[in-house]
Amino acid sequence: MHKTRQILPPMPTLTPGSYDLYFPRLRLAVFPRGSLNITGNFEALVQPILDAVTRNAGKALDVPRDHIVIPIHELQVSHILDKFKEATIYPEEFSVPALAQQSIRYLPASCATSKSWWSRLALFLCSDQ
Repeated sequence: MHKTRQILPPMPTLTPGSYDLYFPRLRLAVFPRGSLNITGNFEALVQPILDAVTRNAGKALDVPRDHIVIPIHELQVSHILDKFKEATIYPEEFSVPALAQQSIRYLPASCATSKSWWSRLALFLCSDQ
């Protein structure tokens, strides 16, 4: 059974039925490379998402040379901007639909790309109890 959840500031309040948590959009945040500790082949793994976003927007994604793009859950935009002053969020046109799984934080990007790629995204929802 799912627990009762509440929204933590600065995320705007959601009323029941106002947002479908099972069909979010992946948005893009860009950070200076020096502010992140990236391991593994992250950029290659994220590239299919960036390609899908570019196709969806119908224009090129301008990424500064010394920055890296991170896919984020669209509900996290306000948190990212509040907590990470060095972050920039791309406009909503640079987004792709995703399909959340039972745990609404797991999103397969295969619905936006031809590759099977899964991500567990941060989504700060806290139990009342």
